Amino acid sequence: MPRSVHSAPLLLAALMLMAGISASRSLAQQPPRRHFGAPGTFELGGSMTFAASQPVLAGTTGSWVYDLSLLPYAGYFVIDGLEMGINPAGINVHSSGDTTAVQLRILFAPAYNFHTATVVTPFIEGLAGITSASLIRPGSTTNVSGFTFGGRAGIKAALIERGMLNIGIQFLRITLNPSGAGSRNGLNELSVSAGWTVWL
Repeated sequence: MPRSVHSAPLLLAALMLMAGISASRSLAQQPPRRHFGAPGTFELGGSMTFAASQPVLAGTTGSWVYDLSLLPYAGYFVIDGLEMGINPAGINVHSSGDTTAVQLRILFAPAYNFHTATVVTPFIEGLAGITSASLIRPGSTTNVSGFTFGGRAGIKAALIERGMLNIGIQFLRITLNPSGAGSRNGLNELSVSAGWTVWL
């Protein structure tokens, strides 16, 4: 029998072995699949917030009022679970009697996301930034602004592969002082929010 016939099985086995080694090396070189909260992950989305607000005028608190807010969000994970976020253009519109208040909020939002073995990710988030508002009354408009800080806590539930339902409770201490004010004016705001984010 010719030598080439005997060597064919050996050659085929060698080729299969080399292909297997090459494939295993290729798989080993591929980066592991990222999970939500891994360093370098972006989170984008926003939420709608139902708020109960308590006005503060010259240090004296008033009655609770209610309104809605729209809060866009963008975040970036610097280390596993630790996210640097921002609400770049939160808008709040509230009407009471003949006065309409239109607020613009820019808030930094560092957060920590806790890994679990389920689709639910609990999180805590700090909030700090600036709120400016225009108080519109018949025949006049007053512009006020001030420092805002607070926090949010809740859960993110992965309902689809890269989509997260966000539910949280939020408190903000909002200062809205006109020029020359001697004591704090603004809002103490407690709210429940629900929103949607995607991660990349």
